[in-house]
Amino acid sequence: MKKQSNVPLPAQNSRWLLLALLLLGVNAGLLLWHFRSAPKPAEPVAAAVVPAVQIWTRELAPYAALGSFMAENNRIPDLQWSAAQFAAFQQGFHSSYEGRGLPLDEAATKLRDEISQRVQAMTEAERPDPVKDYFRFLREKEGVKVTPSGLHFRITEEGAGDTPKPADTVVISYAAGLPDGKSLPPLSRSRAKVVVRDLLPGLAEGVQLLKVGGKGLIYVPPALSFKETDWPPQLPPRVPLVFFVEMHDIIPAP
Repeated sequence: MKKQSNVPLPAQNSRWLLLALLLLGVNAGLLLWHFRSAPKPAEPVAAAVVPAVQIWTRELAPYAALGSFMAENNRIPDLQWSAAQFAAFQQGFHSSYEGRGLPLDEAATKLRDEISQRVQAMTEAERPDPVKDYFRFLREKEGVKVTPSGLHFRITEEGAGDTPKPADTVVISYAAGLPDGKSLPPLSRSRAKVVVRDLLPGLAEGVQLLKVGGKGLIYVPPALSFKETDWPPQLPPRVPLVFFVEMHDIIPAP
């Protein structure tokens, strides 16, 4: 009797191979479904990062520059808004661009007025003061000295003896002028005999720095010059006065 072989026939091998492939496909599908349906861990939300400098096209660059000009001209960077406040401002700007501008209610009107006052105050504080600039130039470039009252002076000749006191009478000559060099003959005197305290406050203070035979330049700021009600009409308002003074004699008060 012939012994039966345990080796599968070719047809049997094909059936087993198809079955194995089918099971493999089913398992792969189940695994794929599992990974797709499983909940994914939440990813951290990164904060929006706005680049410090945006690269604009040549056509759009002028619009970006105009935006910066408008923001700086209206002092937006100096208002120190929070990120949320600025975002709300941008939203309102964009709403108007889309033709659906927001109404200026009572709160918005109040904010507008407050910002307007702040911007105006900042602008006023930064506005150049020609008087301060003039005296700064004298101190820094001309070596002129300043007293605690704000009077500026420069002694050109020392003279000799004592300086006068407010009640003393002096004999002086002085030529008045403006910072631009224009002379003021109506305010000039030659060998005038006058009590020191009767002079303009700034000129009186300057005269007390001179000795007999002494000469000096006295730069009188508006605060030490004429009073508002006595300001000469031929003078520009609130302008510094320059006096070149020569001390001829001092007559002490009795």
